[in-house]
Amino acid sequence: MNKNYSLNQSGLSKGISAHRQSKSFISSAGFEVFIISLLVYLLLSFISKAQTFPAAFSQVQVTAGISNPTTMGVAPDGRIFVAQQTGELRIVKNGTLLATPFISLSVNSSGERGLLGIAFDPSFTTNNFIYLYYTISSGANNRISRFVANGDVVVPGSEVVVLNLDPLSSATNHNGGTMSFGADGKLYVGIGENANTANAQNLDTYLGKIIRINSDGSVPSGNPYTSGSAQKMRLWSYGLRNPFTLAIQPGTGKLFVNDVGQSTWEEIDEVSTGNLNFGWPTAEGISSNPAFTNPVYSYQHGTGSALGCAITGGAFFNPSSTNYPAGYIGNYFFLDYCGNWIDKLVFNGSTWSRSNFATGIPGSPVGITTGTDGNIYFLSRNNSALYKIIYNNVAAPSITQQPQSITVSQGNAASFTVSVSGTSPFSYQWKKNGTNISGATNSIYSISSAMLSHAGNYSVYVSNTAGNITSNSATLIVTTTNSPPSGSINTPLAGTTYAGGSIINFSGSANDPEDGTLAASAYKWLVEFHHNTHIHPGPSVSSAVTSGSFTIPNSGETSPNVFYRLYLIVTDSQGAKDSSYRDIIPRTSTIILNTNPQGLQVTLDGQPFATPYTFIGVEGMLRTISVSSSVTINNALNYNYVSWSQGGKRTKTFSTPVNNVTYTANFSVVYHAAVTPANTVSGIDYKFYTGAWILLPDFTTLTPALTGNELAFDLSPRTQNDNFAFRFSGYITVPSDGIYTFYTSSDDGSNLTIDNALVVDNDGLHANAETSGQIALRAGKHKIIVKYFEAAGQEILTVSYNGPGISKTTIPASVLSRINSSSFTFNDDNETEETNSEKISLYEESGNELSLLVKIYPTPSKDNFNMELSKELSTSLVKLYDFSGKLTLTSLVYPGNNVISTEELSSGVYMISIESAKGIIRKKIQVLK
Repeated sequence: MNKNYSLNQSGLSKGISAHRQSKSFISSAGFEVFIISLLVYLLLSFISKAQTFPAAFSQVQVTAGISNPTTMGVAPDGRIFVAQQTGELRIVKNGTLLATPFISLSVNSSGERGLLGIAFDPSFTTNNFIYLYYTISSGANNRISRFVANGDVVVPGSEVVVLNLDPLSSATNHNGGTMSFGADGKLYVGIGENANTANAQNLDTYLGKIIRINSDGSVPSGNPYTSGSAQKMRLWSYGLRNPFTLAIQPGTGKLFVNDVGQSTWEEIDEVSTGNLNFGWPTAEGISSNPAFTNPVYSYQHGTGSALGCAITGGAFFNPSSTNYPAGYIGNYFFLDYCGNWIDKLVFNGSTWSRSNFATGIPGSPVGITTGTDGNIYFLSRNNSALYKIIYNNVAAPSITQQPQSITVSQGNAASFTVSVSGTSPFSYQWKKNGTNISGATNSIYSISSAMLSHAGNYSVYVSNTAGNITSNSATLIVTTTNSPPSGSINTPLAGTTYAGGSIINFSGSANDPEDGTLAASAYKWLVEFHHNTHIHPGPSVSSAVTSGSFTIPNSGETSPNVFYRLYLIVTDSQGAKDSSYRDIIPRTSTIILNTNPQGLQVTLDGQPFATPYTFIGVEGMLRTISVSSSVTINNALNYNYVSWSQGGKRTKTFSTPVNNVTYTANFSVVYHAAVTPANTVSGIDYKFYTGAWILLPDFTTLTPALTGNELAFDLSPRTQNDNFAFRFSGYITVPSDGIYTFYTSSDDGSNLTIDNALVVDNDGLHANAETSGQIALRAGKHKIIVKYFEAAGQEILTVSYNGPGISKTTIPASVLSRINSSSFTFNDDNETEETNSEKISLYEESGNELSLLVKIYPTPSKDNFNMELSKELSTSLVKLYDFSGKLTLTSLVYPGNNVISTEELSSGVYMISIESAKGIIRKKIQVLK
């Protein structure tokens, strides 16, 4: 869940996990409902007491006995279908959990896998089609299938596979699974990135996406991409970590997805329109990157009001009828797995505002929906129960917690409890088998020492001055005197540690005073994965055995703040239980990521960090590190990747080692070669700027004024308030190879703009006026261009530099201007680029001349090529397609110089597509290895 927390839908991981740490469910698949310790009991009691709702609202338990619920769906007839992680789809009908499952699928429920999604066909009332999202038993992939209902059970053999999703890695978290039909009749599906952050931005995989498909799995019209891979054509939106639940607003068709974050933020994202990129793994929560779509709302991780760890449910409240106050209509309700609260977003004009609705709800809530009866429903994994929230603005009592059936041994205590809402005071009368029990007139009825004669059905009659109600019956079963069994875990031993990929062997023994040595059938084993303060389901283990083994995954959650807990629960012939557990602690190593030179950026598991970056990892866990093939610092100093200190490719996956280690990416500075120009005469080019570039013929007689080593010019003859653009060009000679710093300054900085720049060799260095920039130069002569904007009036500009063996030196004006000329000379400066076979230049006609939009070089390229964008294009999306039409590269580019890596591409001709606000530019380029 955390866009690093994993909500296991068995412990669905936010995976349900934004670097988002994995959050998961506390209970594991198949774990029986029993009190492991008094501490858990006290915790649940505390949560119950802390429960708050708005006035006249209260919570009612609809049914218990739902083991490890992951999600639910409401059929048009009001039946609630609840998915159990282990593959059973249960039906709650008229408030009763039906004993026979609708279907029992064979699934892989390890970690966050299992039965994860439900959707009803828009024509369900006539065709009885229901769609399920589940992990196939081998664990190879998740699948979407269609089934046909026959009343409350499935038609045998009716499964039709709609879509098999991408193969899964060994990581069991971040599966997503949410599904819903939109107002357009198309099926929208949220799919997690399977704990591989790179999947979220890869358009050729379903992982980390919202996809949009027809009900038969085919590609519908209206999707963003009409060609490419099957995955790409089904894509709707991307850049998601673990989209855990979807919600579609009746009437408007507005579509929200709740994306479980990693370590900082939980997100509510709107995906009503397609082809949106929500930024994972680069961004989590609100981002300043214009290429990413920000959440409708996001909240931080933590404990306390409005904080949490994993957003595991959301629903629009737009019922056809309800007795809720009108102010709740159209609100978006959402809940948090760790916060145990329900909050709501209220739409105000053009924005959403947040407020709290309920606190202290039953633990580990998942799924929230609006029932056909106009009430809100949600599930609790801790309590294995379904709840509804009712509004009762009349005084008559309403039962919010029914008494529960219990089984006790003879001589032990038994107790029944009821909770009610309404106007106090209330009167209570408990009944056994329909007959009043003398003196039993409180909300709790207790028997201190149960005898066989106490067995029977118990209910309570509750009344006040406005009305009365009778509870459901609860059954008390009293068994003969029985001592509980005693079970022990023999292996692994206390203090056992693990690394990713370790095989853990376990064994146990159990005895019972009445039964003697218990058979293997009395054993139940369970593994929980603890992460920070949260619990996820662990690897699947066999039960009804006295010994066995399981394998620790070597991928998935990467936090070192984790451990595994192995439980043994033994049950004697009369149902008494004993439990024990053994913690298995990780071995860790410290890893330092660095670059040479230091301070460059690395990515760890897809997330960027400035070097040096130190982290702790669990031994044996697979981690992926990468650096860019080319790095530009401050738009000036360029470095090319050379090698990692331990060897390997630029992007490499390694197993966290036993010992501490430093990985250093070595870079070499890119020196700009000296030039041997045919003509070293410097000059001044100018253009007039009024929003478009045009030649200004009446300015051809203006002569620059020179003052010592300063460039000075007087625009006083111009009376209108226009800006003028000048470009001064010339040459300097540097004595040795090295990094040189260039400076520009002006006597009037207030008139300077970002477009004032110093350019060396026409690439590499861009130093804004009043600032400085660095560039690596080979010894020899280099061309300098000074670009400058100014309004009418006089301006003085100074250019200087220093470097190896050179103190700060002002470049003489005579170097940068043509002093013998009586006039400015217009030079298109693009003429040579048209004839240079190593450069591709693309223009747009603007005013009376052509404006350079894009320059691409060199072509053919080997490992990378440069792309220079004009400011008119702003941020653009670059896509590279091979000869077959397959997308091979996607990258964001920005105004100025960009380096595009072709290191992973093979030789051939590619089509490059540059998508910007001005439209799409396409051109062929060549890669030659």
